[in-house]
Amino acid sequence: MKKSMKAAIVLGVVAIVSAGILIAYQSANASYAESREEEARLEREQILEQKKTELMEKAEKLYQGYYYDEAISLLQSDPALITTATDDAITLKVNEIQQAKSSLVKYEGPVEHVFFHSLIIYPEQAFDNKGHPAQGYNMWMTTVSEFKKMLPELEKRGYVLYPLSEYIEADTENPGKIKLKDIYLPPGKIPLVISIDDVNYYDYMKPDGFANRLVLGDDGRVWTEVITPEGKTTLTRDGDVMPILDDYVDDHPGFSWKGAKGTMALTGYQGALGYRITDGLPQEAEWKQIVMKIADTMKANGWSFACHSYTHNGYFRDGTLTMKQIKYDTDRWIEKIAPYVGKTNIYISPFGVNFKKDDPRYRYLIDKGYQIYCPVGNGRRIAVNGDNIVMPRVNLDGYSMNRRATELETHYFNVSEILDPKRPALVIN
Repeated sequence: MKKSMKAAIVLGVVAIVSAGILIAYQSANASYAESREEEARLEREQILEQKKTELMEKAEKLYQGYYYDEAISLLQSDPALITTATDDAITLKVNEIQQAKSSLVKYEGPVEHVFFHSLIIYPEQAFDNKGHPAQGYNMWMTTVSEFKKMLPELEKRGYVLYPLSEYIEADTENPGKIKLKDIYLPPGKIPLVISIDDVNYYDYMKPDGFANRLVLGDDGRVWTEVITPEGKTTLTRDGDVMPILDDYVDDHPGFSWKGAKGTMALTGYQGALGYRITDGLPQEAEWKQIVMKIADTMKANGWSFACHSYTHNGYFRDGTLTMKQIKYDTDRWIEKIAPYVGKTNIYISPFGVNFKKDDPRYRYLIDKGYQIYCPVGNGRRIAVNGDNIVMPRVNLDGYSMNRRATELETHYFNVSEILDPKRPALVIN
């Protein structure tokens, strides 16, 4: 009896211990499961938060670049990231963008169109008088240093790069006519057009400290090919207006309306973009394909092209241009350059020449499809001539910085803070 009782007691103890172990095991499993579930929940929350952060960053860049609708659509693209809380970050950002969009005002101020030629990379070469006369470069060119210093000053003044093609639209009430298109910007912002004359990289300029040509880099961006004073060929983002402005807008999206950059004015003299596509050379077919790829890349990145005449001949400047010459020149550009950079309705005049609106030579340009004509002048007003407009442009170069400093300071920047110390004194007899 005692043995059986002891056995029963032992069995009871064993049962109790086993039950305790089982309960502990089950409890541990439950705790482990809860812990794993909590870890999984936190991981899901972290993933969602990371997605939300990335979404907000992308939307913010769109917003800063005035892509209001696109930013809102992106923020609302994943409902899983939006909570019902009134202080949800996405909801607050959507409200902020909608408010900014509704606050846009119609711009009623003066027209601001500034232009440059290819930038001087090495002033010591441009101003040494060993190649092209330094006086010409000193008057009509801008250095890389000066251009880079201009951009933040223009941004501080409220300027926003705006596409030249967006200044006009068809007048639906008057078939065949155009009218100025309304421009809406945030209060205090000023639309700015930048254009660059002679994006051809003429042979005479290459030994004088300018870029050699434009090149499509391995990264898909357009770079400048530069030959250094030591004779080394290199690719750089600092060789001309185009890559410099691309990089600046990447870092300052608020300086550009929906990615707009500028307009490149090409002649046909010695080809385009640094490639001799008009001389019948053996590499011409290959070069034409390169020019097309570069042009397509630039247009996709906010750039446009303009005709700057085919010959850039002196008869534009001295007033002896005949009807026969304007026809040849215009038709030649349309035949030899437009197929590779694209059709354009923008004509940036050589030597800044202007015409009377009913001049037959001017009418020939308009009849060939050039609805936007840009001479040189500081009137800052657009003339609308039924089926075309005339928009003046201001040169920001050595001449204007030395001879019209007060005007530039009124509109753009303090010249004394911009002038390159390597630029020689400008003497005009």
